[in-house]
This record gives sequence, structure tokens and C-alpha cells, in this order.
Amino acid sequence: MNRQRNLDTRPIRCTYAGRPDQRPHCQLTAAVRYGAVALCTDCDTRRSTLGKGVIPRQIPPQHPLDVLGWVAQANQQLHQAQAELDAAVTRARTQQHSWTAIGAELNITRQAAQQRFTQDHPAGG
Repeated sequence: MNRQRNLDTRPIRCTYAGRPDQRPHCQLTAAVRYGAVALCTDCDTRRSTLGKGVIPRQIPPQHPLDVLGWVAQANQQLHQAQAELDAAVTRARTQQHSWTAIGAELNITRQAAQQRFTQDHPAGG
């Protein structure tokens, strides 16, 4: 199901929205800013020194974060990142960089890098 979104009305995410392990009660949609840091009401009440000495700016009321839209956006970004990584590895190989060097950049072994990037491209060896 394709959801059409107006980019101008996308809610501002709480800084902790992407950290459910640290803030399981995060409300996801930011309500206040401390400089560049945006927090929901719950995370704002739980903050300790974050934003200390910074005057908070209230964020105008906004629609709640569309979590399924966030899933779709993250999935699209994942596919874009994978395509970019595939292209970068292909370019590195065409410039004669070894699987050992590529694996080191990815924090994986030479064998893992070779298997990961040649299973979809058997002729690329």
C-alpha cells in the first residue's frame, strides 16, 4: 500500500523516537526543542541535563507521527543505502581493491564480504 505524504506536514520526531530500548515510553512526536534537540512531552519530563541552560521552544501542535509511514520511509532508505553500498563495492573491486580491504571497511571478514557481494552477481567474481 503506497501512502502519499505531504513533506511540509511531516511531524518533528522526538530525538528518542529511534531508541525504543532507551525510552520505551517515548511519544514519538516532539513537543519542545532545546536548540537542535527535539523532545516529546514524556522525554522532556524525563530529561536530566539535556538542554540545561538552553531556553526551550515549544513546537506548535502537529499530527502524531505516522509509524507505518516511518516504516515505509526506513525501508526505502535501507534499499537506497544497499544500492549505494553495492555500487561502492563494485567500484572498489573494479579499482582492484581486495576483498580483505573491503571487508575491513565493513568490519567483516574477507570471505563474508566476498560471499555477500558476489552471491547476487556470480559473474562478477
